[in-house]
Amino acid sequence: MSSAKKIIKKKLKEPDEFITFAERAYLFLTHHSKSIAVGGIIVFILLLVIFFFQRWEKKNEENAYQMFNLAGEANQIISAPYREESLQEYKNVLEKFNEVITKFPRTRSGKLSILFKGNIHLRLGEFEEAIKAYESFLKKGGKEKLYRSFAFEGLGYSYEGKKDYEKAINAFQKVVDMGEGFQLANTYLGLGQCYEKSGKSKEAVENYKNFLKVSQKSQMTNIVLRKVSNIEK
Repeated sequence: MSSAKKIIKKKLKEPDEFITFAERAYLFLTHHSKSIAVGGIIVFILLLVIFFFQRWEKKNEENAYQMFNLAGEANQIISAPYREESLQEYKNVLEKFNEVITKFPRTRSGKLSILFKGNIHLRLGEFEEAIKAYESFLKKGGKEKLYRSFAFEGLGYSYEGKKDYEKAINAFQKVVDMGEGFQLANTYLGLGQCYEKSGKSKEAVENYKNFLKVSQKSQMTNIVLRKVSNIEK
């Protein structure tokens, strides 16, 4: 009996692990209560900032999309076939896209507006401005292959317009390397024209033949067939 009592007394004297942990936690919280309160406030403020920033970005995306749609509709109207558009109309649409770019540069619509801006400068024969817009889009517009291929194609036509055929070929080749199927016909045609103008007949014929393979039959098909026939004579 005496030995049993000694064991019980010994066990009672030993500290309970949970109690000691709870005591330590309480002492820590009591000692650092001010720091913990400040830290909690900072975390709460950060969460609020993130929440309101996300709401602000969402609102910006919505507003930018509305403005971009209006600019896009105006662009469609002046680009309609069999319609005589005026220089001023193009300038007006260009202003609309510039407004989206200036007000909402971080949004998807703001970045896409840069691409459309390049297209309008290209139509107007303003090749330097078109090149600046396309290069800006390629830096800021993200990695989506389709839109990047549009930008490289636009760059190709812009450099071709400047008679800088080497740079035009490099831009068109990037579209081919990306493999965007429905654009390949126009790209091969652009490559063929640039090689032909550069005096590289073999490469011109190769790309014209690639155009004939992937394009649908059209008036352009007959023109390219005649080109190939004349070069190969």
